Amino acid sequence: MKLCFVILSAIMLTSCGSSQDDEQQSSDVEQTSISTEETDTTFIDVARVEQIIIQRCATCHSATPSDNTYRAAPSHVIFDNIEQMQRLAARIRFRVVDAQTMPFFHKTKMTEEERAIVGEWVAAGAPVE
Repeated sequence: MKLCFVILSAIMLTSCGSSQDDEQQSSDVEQTSISTEETDTTFIDVARVEQIIIQRCATCHSATPSDNTYRAAPSHVIFDNIEQMQRLAARIRFRVVDAQTMPFFHKTKMTEEERAIVGEWVAAGAPVE
């Protein structure tokens, strides 16, 4: 049982680390255009999206992380406001919705409904209002 946990931990650390492959993959994702064809932006609750990302992501990804594991935001990714979230919307989509590798070790218990809401926000072009 301990061996399974160690292997799982190593896999998660590898997928969440700042390795060269991860940086390339993140760069590729960030360059992906965000489609606005599928979702009507009039139904996007931006305040709810911001609340989800602050509650589930900013505990680590903040200028002042509240999580006891980090003294600084991992990979210098900060989500203290909706504009910072918008700039990294494609990366958020990849890590939160597609790969579901964040939140790290599912630490903040993000729900499938919350992942869907964030995904709809990104698909709508990541509006800030």
